Amino acid sequence: MRCALCGSGRLTPVGELTSGVRWGERLRLTFRRPGILKPRPTFDAGLARACRDCGALFPFLDAYERRQLDAAADDLTDVEGAGPHHDNGG
Repeated sequence: MRCALCGSGRLTPVGELTSGVRWGERLRLTFRRPGILKPRPTFDAGLARACRDCGALFPFLDAYERRQLDAAADDLTDVEGAGPHHDNGG
């Protein structure tokens, strides 16, 4: 595996990723609510690797969260205001 930013192969082993706010709290990937009464699809990213050269952090989902994401993937939509042109201006 190589760093997506600098191309280095010097990545750390997999580590536990927490928010640091409360014990057991994870970073979350959240999508737009699919309906008025439905909860927002949310997936906890509790694992990560870091690049030892540039410091980039690569969070990812564990096997359970990945299966949940895959099951819901066809129904996911962007959060409000974030479409395909949101971050690159074009």
